[in-house]
Amino acid sequence: MRVPQPGFRLIKFDKKLKMTFILKQIVFLLLVLFSFQFLQAQKKEPVWDNTAYKHWDEGFTKVQMKSTADGAIQNARFHKTSSKKPQPLIVSLHTWSGNYDQGDPLAAEVLLRDWNYIHPDFRGPNNNPDACGSALAIHDLLDAIHYAIKNGNVDTANVHIVGVSGGAYLTLLAYMKLDYPVKSFDAWAPISDLTKWYWESKGRHNVYAKEVAEVASKNGKIDWSELKKRSPMYLPFPYAKRRNSELHIYEGVHDGYTGSVPITHSILFYNKIAKALYPHKKNAVIPDSTWMSILIKQCDPSADSTKQIGGRLIQLQKCFPKLSLTLFEGTHEMLVPPALALLPINEIKNTSHLNVITIGDSNGAFKFGWPQQLMKLLPYSKVVNHSIAGNTIGFDNLGRKDLNTLRNIDDYLEDACDKLGKNQHPDYLFIDLGTNDTKQIFKDRQSEVAANYNTLLNKITDWFQSHHIQQPKICVITPSPMDEQMVDTAKYGGGDERIRANNIAFKKVAEQHHVDFLDTYDQLKNNFSGKTIDGVHLKPKVQFEMATLLVSYINKNSKR
Repeated sequence: MRVPQPGFRLIKFDKKLKMTFILKQIVFLLLVLFSFQFLQAQKKEPVWDNTAYKHWDEGFTKVQMKSTADGAIQNARFHKTSSKKPQPLIVSLHTWSGNYDQGDPLAAEVLLRDWNYIHPDFRGPNNNPDACGSALAIHDLLDAIHYAIKNGNVDTANVHIVGVSGGAYLTLLAYMKLDYPVKSFDAWAPISDLTKWYWESKGRHNVYAKEVAEVASKNGKIDWSELKKRSPMYLPFPYAKRRNSELHIYEGVHDGYTGSVPITHSILFYNKIAKALYPHKKNAVIPDSTWMSILIKQCDPSADSTKQIGGRLIQLQKCFPKLSLTLFEGTHEMLVPPALALLPINEIKNTSHLNVITIGDSNGAFKFGWPQQLMKLLPYSKVVNHSIAGNTIGFDNLGRKDLNTLRNIDDYLEDACDKLGKNQHPDYLFIDLGTNDTKQIFKDRQSEVAANYNTLLNKITDWFQSHHIQQPKICVITPSPMDEQMVDTAKYGGGDERIRANNIAFKKVAEQHHVDFLDTYDQLKNNFSGKTIDGVHLKPKVQFEMATLLVSYINKNSKR
């Protein structure tokens, strides 16, 4: 029998005690860290309320206007279209803590379209009685619209107010109060009830509770009736003013958990307007049981997994003439760049649910390339892009097999169909290749280029047949022009002439395979030197122009 050594149990106990103490300390530190991060997350301004971001592209000038209400000077950022034809006006509203100079991610999208734009101040941050939906703020908004119409070239039937967070709050308020026939009001993650938001913000320990209180404080106390007057939720529906207007509300389903505004603000306001516009349509209103379930679960278990908006799953959507609500997989945010494509503007776009595959080279591989621009104009569609810089139709460019589409087409199609999802098939396949096939290094092999295209189309047809997948509508896109004065002549010299010759051959190949042929070369050729970065690669605005040509093609096909 072994005799325990003196002190053995005491030493063992001390080690256990020490380990327990250490573990408790680690747990405590983790809890402190989590609490700190949680509080910081609550205090931190949402991404759409970043007041420090003040970048503005050239073309957005600072302007001033005198308030017709009290004579105060209002600042704004303004852009006038260069088009001789009247264009839409986008009235983009700053967020809760921002002002007219707060950078706006919609501005770059406006430049691509060359629309009119104004970003007014409406009394700045919502932390004082003159701001936060006051009569002066609403009047400032009206003044800004009139200023833009007077100084721009505005299609007055196409005025659209867009806002996110605090800007969406004023968008809803303008919908209820503004005395102007705005075509659409588009609110992302809006606040509709200031009283409820005060208590929600107070419970989250964020700064907005204090600011709401400052807006409506009298003798050191909150005037709840004043908050009610400034809340869209409690205002009467203005039938006469909104006879021809549309209201579209978008909200990330996790807002309120990971953002500052619970989704109930969007849902309950939508229900209020749905009851006013469609009193006899029971399905227009979202039942309490439905929205409460979504609020608790942060998802709709019955949502159609194939439906998306801007690449995000749609959890719930209600669409009626003049009114819609979309809850998507997201948080306190606006989906840019699709946001402007969702506006009811008479422009080239498509709101169908389509599956699209794109195959191209560097012009398609850029972050601002034509497939990316196409995604903007197809906000409800899924676009799988297989564009690679240096890609060819059938040559091992730079000695690399991965830049030869013929060698990789099976993998492209396999991957694309996997990404589209089970039981899904592509509706369109766009192919924009041929620029790199005209490089100097391949100039003596140009007779192979059209033959390679023929083989490529055969392989695509064979792949879909062998996989028992419905073949999409295939569209062969011509390579863009080259500017021989700008290109690297050692690399691309003489390329434009070779492209023109190949385009003629590509058209014949497309006809033989009974696929569509889209000649973007001739449409882009005029003044091409101003459309290219280096003689080969297209500027962002031209990439957008190219995408509009593709959507126009899709729209024509959908009408056949």
